[in-house]
Formats: sequence, structure tokens, C-alpha cells
Amino acid sequence: MGILKSQIAVSLDGFIARKDGEIDWITKEVKESINKVYSSAETLISGTNTYNFIFERWGGWPYKSKKTFVVTNTPINTIQEEYLAFITDNPFDVIQGLKKGMESDLVVIGGGKLITSLINNQLLDELTIYTVPIMLGEGVSFIGKTIGSEWELSDCHSLDGGILCATYNFRYELN
Repeated sequence: MGILKSQIAVSLDGFIARKDGEIDWITKEVKESINKVYSSAETLISGTNTYNFIFERWGGWPYKSKKTFVVTNTPINTIQEEYLAFITDNPFDVIQGLKKGMESDLVVIGGGKLITSLINNQLLDELTIYTVPIMLGEGVSFIGKTIGSEWELSDCHSLDGGILCATYNFRYELN
């Protein structure tokens, strides 16, 4: 069974992007570290907002060698590619099926909404947070309201510039 992992950079005040979606405050080292995980994965899962942001910003999807599933509430007008599938119906059942049917890990390229939904559906197994020592003041929040859950620290180290990289594994839902 595959493990569903997520990597995300967060400001000290809990934002994953500026109000306009810009992520220029994330250091090159953090971006390279996250991209290394994305590049090594066989399967990616993205939220609609993240997919659209990357597609528009980079002029296309940069991970064409990976099978990518985009979780969306509405179909996206785009040419269907063999590496790309849009999940509109029962996305969390589909993701559970992917986890059960895979030997390799699945990696989330997504923001707070998708991560929150994955946590609330008890699908996210591992969460790596890069805490960048900057306060944005306002922006796109990291995470929304979740079920209560307990996570266990499995790795923690610092990067240049005082950035903390902490990886947590899901333990169980709190009652």
C-alpha cells in the first residue's frame, strides 16, 4: 500500500502564499528540496488551485513524466493528457483506491484546502512542513478546520537561514 505524503512551506504566521498567491518568500533551498520529492515520486495528487497556478506560472505542467491526479469540484477545460486525470466524483474514494493499489508513495502538490481535506478523510500519512522565519501578515492560510488528530515527529532538521524542516506521521484521529 502506498503512503500519501505532502511537503509544504509555511510562514511563521501560518501562510503558504501571499494574498495574490505569490511564493517568492520561499527560499531556493526549500523549493529545490520540495521539487526533489516531487521529481522522485511516480504519482502526484494536486488541488485545482495549485495545478492552475503552476500551469499558468510555468506555461504548462512540469511533471509530465509523472501520473498526476487533480482533485477538482468542476471539470477543467484542458486537453486530456495520458499523464493527467481530473478527479471530480468521489475524490477521496479514488485516492484511497490509489493508495491501496500502489506499491510506491503518492505525493501531494497542493495547498491548504487539499491537505485539510486529506487530513479530514484520514488519507494523509506523512506531512513535511518547512517553517520559513518570515511573517507575511496576510495570505493564503496553511490549513483549515480539521478533525482532531495526533501526529508523531519522525524527522526534524534545520536548513540555512533558520528554516526548520519537520516531518510528521499520522498516528490517529482524536475523539
